[in-house]
Amino acid sequence: MPDTSLRPRTVVAYAATAGPTAILSLPFSVYLPPYIAEGGVIAVGLVGLLFSLTTIWDGVVDPLIGTMIDRVRTGLGAHRRWMLLALVPLALLLLTIVTVGNALPFAALFLLMVLFYSSYSLYEVAQLSWGAALVRSPADSALLYGMRDWFAKIALIGAFAAPAAAQLAIPGISLQGRILAYASLFLLMVPVALFAMRLVPLRSVVAEPGIGWRNEIRASFGFTPLMLLFGVTFLNSFAFGSLTSLFIFFAAAVLDLDTQSAVLLFASFIGGAIASPIWTFLARRFGKPRTMIAMALLISALLLGTLVQEPRGLAQAAGFSLSLGTGFVGLLFIYSMLADLVPRDAERCGRSRSAFLFALLNLMQKFGVAAAIAVSYALLGLVGFDPQNGKASANALHLLFVLQPVTAWAIMVGLLLAMRPHMPHRAASL
Repeated sequence: MPDTSLRPRTVVAYAATAGPTAILSLPFSVYLPPYIAEGGVIAVGLVGLLFSLTTIWDGVVDPLIGTMIDRVRTGLGAHRRWMLLALVPLALLLLTIVTVGNALPFAALFLLMVLFYSSYSLYEVAQLSWGAALVRSPADSALLYGMRDWFAKIALIGAFAAPAAAQLAIPGISLQGRILAYASLFLLMVPVALFAMRLVPLRSVVAEPGIGWRNEIRASFGFTPLMLLFGVTFLNSFAFGSLTSLFIFFAAAVLDLDTQSAVLLFASFIGGAIASPIWTFLARRFGKPRTMIAMALLISALLLGTLVQEPRGLAQAAGFSLSLGTGFVGLLFIYSMLADLVPRDAERCGRSRSAFLFALLNLMQKFGVAAAIAVSYALLGLVGFDPQNGKASANALHLLFVLQPVTAWAIMVGLLLAMRPHMPHRAASL
């Protein structure tokens, strides 16, 4: 088969297919937890439990989704079919959650979130494993997933622009209003993704028989770089989830900028969009683990700096958010590192397990975010934080906002140093 997979048109089209899940990735870690807590139906301390139980469900469903995609995806356009099957339930469930989610009892909201996450996983795992089938080298994976992340940042800029504009245009707009403005961008991303799917070259995929769950588990645990990468994913997601789940409270209680919180989030993704191509170049030039270490050190230094001098006023807070956003691109390297490991894993197992491995990677990501939300909200409850009077616990909130992610990134750096012997240090000669 001619190697035309990474023509510019293919890279751009593949990146655009990530739009729907890129848009939906943050409401659950940024807006939804405080939106649910503010509704008063579910206690603050139970919000973290809700996300933890949902993630436990993902622990069962995500590997099954990955196995299903690997073994039942024969024919041309097999990855696209799974993605198309996930879009309709994803849209309907999103609409339900953002309109009545804050008024639902615990059990009903849990069921909706379980179904949402399952549809989300089906689309994203199929899309990510499609990318692994397109790449031919570590440099290719850095480029493809780097541009995927860059498109996601552009999509999120548009998404965060909507609630930011709504907040500026309608003073005092509720969290639900901001969530609705955010989620409305999903309606634009779906047709973009459908059109882009048609531009990615079709591939004939032949499903391969399984090797048995016992062998699947043994093969995974026996592959050291894979285990290290799962740990890196969990810790990076825990750090990111800690920041995003507390950001709205941090903006209100510490920065005293509650009415500009959406603007600050918007600034962070402007920073990410500016930095993504630069980080992608550095990853291709110096290797992915080393570049991720640099990002972790950058963000940790920025966060620790706020303990010495808090940002004052909207301009300084926006500059801080913009700078912080330049380091929020770690997942592009995690995905591309897994794509680099897929061929080596196939040699060990005798068959490709790309979708299964991406499902496990997504599961580690969800575990990390859910653990961060659970820990964050449990600690908020422990210190007596009241969403209606955050100023009373501002110092404790500030320490949580800084120290949780910094600790996670410090451990992650150790795992990345252990990964370096297993990964190419220079991905390409540019």
